[in-house]
Amino acid sequence: MLLSKSSEYAIRLVFLILENENQFIRLKNAAETLQIPYYQLAKVANILMRKKILISRTGPHGGVKTDFDPADTTLHQVVQPFETGNIFDRCILGLSVCDSENPCPIHDYWKDTKQEIVNLFTTTSIRELFAGNSSAAIETRLFK
Repeated sequence: MLLSKSSEYAIRLVFLILENENQFIRLKNAAETLQIPYYQLAKVANILMRKKILISRTGPHGGVKTDFDPADTTLHQVVQPFETGNIFDRCILGLSVCDSENPCPIHDYWKDTKQEIVNLFTTTSIRELFAGNSSAAIETRLFK
């Protein structure tokens, strides 16, 4: 289970917005801060707006911000628009057939770790994830 670049960008954008106290942020500034190509980030933001995860506003104080309660939203809800099928059923090696009957070489080692990641993405709220990190730690890891 690996995330697409779009999913990674979506998570980083959401965390950047929350780091800025959910104020409207211009995508051009977000792209520079996150070191993500502007047009790719704009596509991601557009999809998140269609899914009601972000809202936008035009004008001098415009930009994008989140349109959800971080206490009621999980990472899975943020990345789902960018992933086809069930992201948790994919083989970590990218094999088309990988299950307990036809395992890949690392299937048995990966399954326990994968379950922890599934739990993180589906049961832990974004608020919990965000609150567990200091501003400096978030900035160092996500925005540089």
